[in-house]
Amino acid sequence: MNNLNIQPIRNKKAYFQIIETFINLIISNQLEYGEKLYNEPELMEILNVSRPTLREALRVMEFLGIVVVSPRKGISISEPKNNNYYLPLTYILAFEKTSNTDLFELRMSIELEMVGLAAKRATDEDFNKLKDISNKLIDLDKSDIKNFTKLDQLFHITILNSSKNELCCKLMNTLNALIYDQLEQIHMALTNDDRNNTIEKHKAIYDALISRNEELARNAMRSHLEHAYGVTKELPSVFHNTFKTN
Repeated sequence: MNNLNIQPIRNKKAYFQIIETFINLIISNQLEYGEKLYNEPELMEILNVSRPTLREALRVMEFLGIVVVSPRKGISISEPKNNNYYLPLTYILAFEKTSNTDLFELRMSIELEMVGLAAKRATDEDFNKLKDISNKLIDLDKSDIKNFTKLDQLFHITILNSSKNELCCKLMNTLNALIYDQLEQIHMALTNDDRNNTIEKHKAIYDALISRNEELARNAMRSHLEHAYGVTKELPSVFHNTFKTN
């Protein structure tokens, strides 16, 4: 690591500059995932910072999933595959005044593409999971909003996982808490007949998937989501309530 371009830190917000330094080293491919860094005394000297400042930066980077700090193994760059979500995005959303329609439109744009990929990439195991979820929804008391919402969301998550697109899966995992709250509000606003219609829409999506028909799968998903999209415009924001209680 003798060739790393690390400059001494002279900014008052030193811990933030340390974080920015290592992110830039990763982006520029000077550091690779799993690579061990210098030890604390060496980093303190190179960066020209105190131990408390360095440790504050390391705590933040560990929290964000950038590094792993171990008493025995030292400091190393984290492997992104070990994280199933994007924690920084979660906290950004906590302070953004994002509307329900913005959230739903993001969800739609991802799901409409991923269901097409799922039609090509899903395995028999994926299909069996979707069938099992669909059967549980059919057997469930339609007035049981909480469990209906959980199964509805699980159906969509399973389709996303079936697309085998790790980046989109991680992004949607990050949004899951928000999506669940929004989905629960949608189901509370629907009638039992509407929820039965949801089950029929799921069946249409499932049938398109097992036939490996990408266009039909996207059309079935679009038909399913469009009605819910209209309902979201009348809902109170889920963002403030979600992050206030978590």
